[in-house]
Amino acid sequence: MDEKYALRWIDLVVTTILDPAKTNISNIGSHELESFGSLMQQEITQNKTLLSEAAFRIFSKRKIQRMVGQYHRSLFLLLETAFERHPQIAATSEKATSLGKTAIEAINELLDFIEHRFGEYIDLDSWVPSAHLASVKDSIGERLKKLTPWLDAATAGTPLAAMIFGAFSTLTDQEDQKKRRATFREVLYKKELIDQIEKLASSLPQGEQSCQQLTQMLVFMNFNSRTFVDYYTSGIAARIRQMQSAAQKRGELLLAQKDFNQLHHQSELCLHTGYTDVRTAIGRWFDAELQYLEKQRQWEAAEPSGAIPDVASDQAKILCFLSIDQIALVLRALDSLRIIQARSMNSVFQQIVPHLSTPRKKDISWESMRAKAYQFEESDKQRVLEMLDLLTRWISEHDTH
Repeated sequence: MDEKYALRWIDLVVTTILDPAKTNISNIGSHELESFGSLMQQEITQNKTLLSEAAFRIFSKRKIQRMVGQYHRSLFLLLETAFERHPQIAATSEKATSLGKTAIEAINELLDFIEHRFGEYIDLDSWVPSAHLASVKDSIGERLKKLTPWLDAATAGTPLAAMIFGAFSTLTDQEDQKKRRATFREVLYKKELIDQIEKLASSLPQGEQSCQQLTQMLVFMNFNSRTFVDYYTSGIAARIRQMQSAAQKRGELLLAQKDFNQLHHQSELCLHTGYTDVRTAIGRWFDAELQYLEKQRQWEAAEPSGAIPDVASDQAKILCFLSIDQIALVLRALDSLRIIQARSMNSVFQQIVPHLSTPRKKDISWESMRAKAYQFEESDKQRVLEMLDLLTRWISEHDTH
């Protein structure tokens, strides 16, 4: 690496030229100010080259990490300083405001380069400084606004656009922008996600093919939201329900599983840290469905004349004030603890669910509820625990005499 200070022009502009206590910028001519802008841009280009060349020359990961860390820290300090000076220089002259904006853009450009090319050497779980985060939010907000017409048209009739906008809402909601912090892991993931969407938008027309490619890209990006997993599996379940025999259903399911397993998938980053990744969540769903079809085949072979209970009439059903997901969690727990017993957990759902309804749904598919037993949110878990606590208190307080 060059022994000279690699950020000398940017540092000079931010710490000296834009400091009203040190420099009267009104005395600097327009030509000189333009020269400062050009010198900063040249310096950014030179540093990109220096960093890339150093990565090839240095074989020690520790040394590369130290080099990247030094750049990262220095740039953030300069960026924070530039942001703090902005209100002061904005009140002095238009020339100073323009130079300050140029300096901020130059620093952010080099930061974006480092985070994209050397992301593996950055502590991804550390907080992004507020000045840089503000710039990232503005950039993502503008890019997402341009993509909105394509997304709306490409995903018409599906919830995909709403899922994507929801994923970016933590960075684009105006009410949340000033107070919310974000980690480098979140920022890098969302930068990569919007990059991928832009590539699709530029290469594909609006239509069914776009929606299919967008879904595959979300799998690749490990878009591990529960709503996306439900969307992906419900489409396959709908196709399976159209099949008549168990053999046809199994064949369709195996084909869908093969197609899913062949999709590319990256596991370094994900939408929700700590959640199960897309490949695992959907893989478990396939396993559960295939196990059920195999059990169904065995039942049909063992009991050819056995009949599945008819759906109870509305009047005969029991109204339950839990959601479908919450009921599924309760039934799964009862079966796992052997509080109730049947040939299998599938039998538990098959025998009980047709006789239940909720305030929102009169006719509940036992197959759909069984699938929900493997995917539940923390809020569902808490609601069930609250219900069990109420039961415990009622039993404790009940007069036995």
